[in-house]
Parts: sequence; C-alpha cells; structure tokens
Amino acid sequence: MKYRMVAVDLDDSLLGDDLNISQANQEAIFEAIKEDVLVTIATGRMFQSALPYIEKLRLDIPVITYQGALIKNAMSGEVLIHRTIPLEYALLILRECKKTNTYLQVYCDDQYYMEEENEKSELYKRLSGLPGIPVGPLEEFLTREPTKMLIIDEPENIQRLKKRFDRILGGKLQITVSKPNYLEFTHVDATKGAAVAYLAELLSIKREEIIAIGDSYNDIPMIEYAGLGVAMGNAPEEVKKHADYVTLSNEEQGVAHVIDRFILGGRMGY
Repeated sequence: MKYRMVAVDLDDSLLGDDLNISQANQEAIFEAIKEDVLVTIATGRMFQSALPYIEKLRLDIPVITYQGALIKNAMSGEVLIHRTIPLEYALLILRECKKTNTYLQVYCDDQYYMEEENEKSELYKRLSGLPGIPVGPLEEFLTREPTKMLIIDEPENIQRLKKRFDRILGGKLQITVSKPNYLEFTHVDATKGAAVAYLAELLSIKREEIIAIGDSYNDIPMIEYAGLGVAMGNAPEEVKKHADYVTLSNEEQGVAHVIDRFILGGRMGY
C-alpha cells in the first residue's frame, strides 16, 4: 500500500519527554514530504501552542487542533472548521466544577482563561509554552461559546470526573482523557477521527492511504479511522488494542520508525 498522508499527535507521540521533535523524527517527516506524502499534526493543543512545531516542520497544510474543533491552514491562517461548545453545556460544566472546587480552563479565540493562577495553571503553562489569563469567576467571564474546556486533576479524580460528566453530558459533547491528568470537553463532532476524515475528503485521499499515529484515548478515533492506525509504544494498553501496529515509544523515535518502515522502505534505518 502506498500511503499518501500521515496524521500525527504531538505530546507523547511526535514530541519526546523534553517537548522537542527529535532529529530522527524531523528527518523522517522531511523525507516523507519529499515522497509527496502529506504530513499533518492532529493535537488537542491550541493552534498557537502547536504553531512552533508546525513551523519547525514547515508544514503548509491544514492542521488539526483542539482535538478537531479547529482545523486551520498552517501558513495562510485560513480557518476551515471551527466547532464550539454550546454555551448551555459550557455553563453546566462550570457549575459542576464550582460545586467541587475543581480546576477548569476555558478556551476562546486561541487563548485560555482560568479563575486564578495556581500550580495546575503553572504546570499547563510549562507544557503548552503559553501563559493563561486569570479572569476571576468564570461564570461571569464566559458569555460566548468556547472552543474547548479542560479540567486538570489527579489521574484517579480524572477517571471519576469522566464517569460523572459522561452521565450528565454523554452524547452531547466529546469528553476525553488526553493525558492522565487532563479531561477535555469539545463539540460533539470534534474528534481527531472526524477531522482526519474531513481532510481526507478535502485532499482527495482514500482512507486506506492514511497513517494515523497517537498515544492516548483522544487518538483512538483517528487510529480506528486510518488505513494504518498506529499506537505509540508508550500508549496505554487500551489504546494499543485499537491499533493495527504498535511502534516504539516517543523516546525511541517511534514516529520515525513508522514512517521509515511503511513509507521510506527502511532506508533510514529507524
């Protein structure tokens, strides 16, 4: 099979634990592009948080951000899709978090906002590379539909909160665990799988000609959609069950290994 498109997640997939793209991964992507393979990013990150990596890879193609809630052309800035959370659901999430004093961020206009800065906002700032904006009571601030909402908490609390919000809003929003301590809310149609399918139709690429690579639960929809769905070696076992192929970990150049094996014929030795 000749693959024509690769969609790859950023955190814990393309990026190493140091949040950088390794030389091997970068070289493999450049070689794939030389073979006329389209390479895109599919991330839960904000567009501006993903942009330094997009620019490093010189990707002139629509990229998938916010789990698929925002699809935007990397270079021209043209917005192809922007799906937001209905305000009534957003306010419901706010009220539920307020009851239990749960930390929450909301995303509007490619910025993120929280009530006040704390250790959780500092953690997110370090990982995303972008500072948030403290605005006081979110229920007073939020008067328009956000692109995304994010809870940061301990992994055991995240699992409990997911079950709770699945009961309240299941089928109305996408509620997904992107990292063990992140619970993300997006529009019901905002999944990486739907976003990759949209790009495939836009670019006249068949499903079986696509490789999707990811490591977490939010990557499952695109892993299942793609002709070759790949889970990283560091992915949870539940994610690996949905994959056609399990590659090496993000610290072992797993993305380069996939591209080399399935696109470059092993010539780079990854």
